[in-house]
Amino acid sequence: GILPLVAGTLTTTTVALLVAVPLGTTIAIYLSEFAPHAVRETVKPILELLGAVPTVVYGYFALTMVTPVLQWFMPDLPGFNILSAGIVMGIMIIPYVSSISEDAMRAVPMNLREGSYAMGATRFQTAIRVVTPSAFSGIAAAYILGVSRAVGETMILAVAAGTQPKLTWDPTESAATITAYIVQVA
Repeated sequence: GILPLVAGTLTTTTVALLVAVPLGTTIAIYLSEFAPHAVRETVKPILELLGAVPTVVYGYFALTMVTPVLQWFMPDLPGFNILSAGIVMGIMIIPYVSSISEDAMRAVPMNLREGSYAMGATRFQTAIRVVTPSAFSGIAAAYILGVSRAVGETMILAVAAGTQPKLTWDPTESAATITAYIVQVA
C-alpha cells in the first residue's frame, strides 16, 4: 500500500522542519530586530539566492558531504538515509522560512516596539514577546510554505534517501517518499 511512502514522506518532512523552523525563525528575529542595516542588506539577498539553488545540487551535497559526516558520528548509518536528506532539505527550507518571517516581523508597526521599550522591556523581550506574536500570521504562513516545500521535494530525496519503499519511522534508515516514488515510476 501507500503507507511506506507516507511514512517516508512524514519522517523526512519532520526532520527538515526540526532543522528549518528553529534556525529560520532565529535568523528572521536577528535580521528583523538586531542586525545592523548593512548586515541585513547583505544577508537577505544571500538567503534568497540559496532558495534558487537547484534541488539536485542539494541532493548531491547530502549524499557526498552530509552523509559521510553523519557516518563519522554514526558508523552504522547506511549511505542512503532519511536523516541526511532531511537535514539538507531543512537547510534548503531555511531561506523560505527566514525571509517570509522576517518580512512579517518588519511589517509590525514601530509604535508597538516603542510601547514595549517604554514599559521597560529589552530589545530581546520586545522581539520575543511583542514582535513575534504580532507577526504570527506571517510566521505561520512561512511554516506552512516550508511544510509544503518539504512534502513536495523530490530530487534531494531521490538522490540521498533511497528509492525503496520501506515502512519505517527511523530516520537512520533509507526509505522512499511519495514524490520520489512517483519520479521513479514515471
